[in-house]
Amino acid sequence: MKVDYPTTPFLSWSAARGISTPLQLVCDDITNYRSMRIPSTSTVQTLTSESTSTEGLVNVVEVPLDACIVGKDLPALVEKLKHEKSLGDSSFYAPWLDTFPTLDDFKGMPRFWDKDRLDFVSKFDGGQLNGRVGIDRARISQCDDPWALAIVDSRTNYLPDETYSLTPMLDMFNHNPTYKTSARVEESKRLMLDDQVFGFFKGGNDDQRKAGDEIFVSYGEFDNVELLSNYGFCTVENPSNIEQVKVRSLAMGTNPTILIVDSEGSIDNIFNMMSLDSLRISLASEEELEKYEGEGSGKISEANEIEMYALIAGELEEAVYDAGAGAKEATLRDDLLLSIYLQGRQRTLECGLNALKTKYPEVF
Repeated sequence: MKVDYPTTPFLSWSAARGISTPLQLVCDDITNYRSMRIPSTSTVQTLTSESTSTEGLVNVVEVPLDACIVGKDLPALVEKLKHEKSLGDSSFYAPWLDTFPTLDDFKGMPRFWDKDRLDFVSKFDGGQLNGRVGIDRARISQCDDPWALAIVDSRTNYLPDETYSLTPMLDMFNHNPTYKTSARVEESKRLMLDDQVFGFFKGGNDDQRKAGDEIFVSYGEFDNVELLSNYGFCTVENPSNIEQVKVRSLAMGTNPTILIVDSEGSIDNIFNMMSLDSLRISLASEEELEKYEGEGSGKISEANEIEMYALIAGELEEAVYDAGAGAKEATLRDDLLLSIYLQGRQRTLECGLNALKTKYPEVF
């Protein structure tokens, strides 16, 4: 059963602060899943006609800046949030803060996983998630309130004046990367989040959108490691996903190079220019190296190029197999989040493998 919240302290507080949205905040009383939906009294046509502030855009939320918690940087925002939390019910923001997740709710973030779970995933993703956890834990060690840091990491938006904001109501929207949203500030007083009209019609025309349908925003073009690390979730078919894969030739010894496979399966991307050159050099003959040093970076020879991509293909095949095996094992362990993460990795790496099969069929 879905329960509306028209009279909760948070919505009453929001209305008193001038916060507005044409949508309705809804919560599932079993799963506690919160979402912003088309209200029963409206249609998509009504929302777009009443809320469009700029041609092709729909205002999904408007918030006075004086209702936000704003900081010059993320550490400053953490300190402000800690202070408001310490005030309890006397805080200006108390009705809003009461809607925030607890520390236990952030268990999806890898920074809070136990060693067994991290060791498990490292067997199947080449250690990339563990590497990110090390960075996050270094930040946590410098903060005496991991809850406040998790709130700031997962709910902060960037303002046009290069400051950061925790924004009421905006944090009730869920993420969908296919929605194109942008924030703007009017007269330095009001933050407005716009959504391209097609986002409302995602999945069909306006006649197929109805009361009760959820409306999303995009948190940004984040890969699955970033989504997991800062939000505690990820998706299999993330159009912004990238994956790392380690590739090592015999000449490299124990020091592999790291290649990035993007969501379209591209390996010849800007991230990999230096890594590909390192692989080419490690596989080149002395004669090829002399020519390479004379001509600069890039392709050395056709034979060298084929050898390099054959090596990459072999490593990709192994990484795809590992990710798939890990996803199946995670499912057996009833770890849906890890299964989704590894399925997403498998999908992206398979795109890379298929791209190589098309471009260099001779290496397979």
